[in-house]
Amino acid sequence: MEICNNIKTGQAFIHLDVRDNDQALMITPQGVVKALEYDLFTEPVEVDEKEILSEGKINHTQYNIYNQYRQN
Repeated sequence: MEICNNIKTGQAFIHLDVRDNDQALMITPQGVVKALEYDLFTEPVEVDEKEILSEGKINHTQYNIYNQYRQN
């Protein structure tokens, strides 16, 4: 799993895929999959998904959407 932090809010977003036009497909803290501008975020970093969830950096909604996305 890769996560990025929003530069203004510090919230963690799960990075799913690269899109055209300097955008990336991400899972928001509300559990919405959206194409967002890369320049709004820190660089994606690889993390252990169970550890990051237990530390509270991502929430259960994000984690569940991530698992659904991986299965498709």
